[in-house]
Amino acid sequence: MAMMRTVATTGEKLRRLRRGSAMTQEQLAQASGVSPSTIVAIERGDRPNPHPGTLGKLAKALGVSPADLLED
Repeated sequence: MAMMRTVATTGEKLRRLRRGSAMTQEQLAQASGVSPSTIVAIERGDRPNPHPGTLGKLAKALGVSPADLLED
């Protein structure tokens, strides 16, 4: 049987990068200008395809490129 590769979702990547930066959702919201509820929704997978502008703001606040937040 072939091994299946797990693909991280945008929300999972956002959570991993945020935690790696030792930021809370509230701190990321303040740094990015994105509402905390939007960050929660993205991380939970309720918004699997966030607006590119939102991704750009989050990426900038985390010090990464927007591409780093996209799925594998």
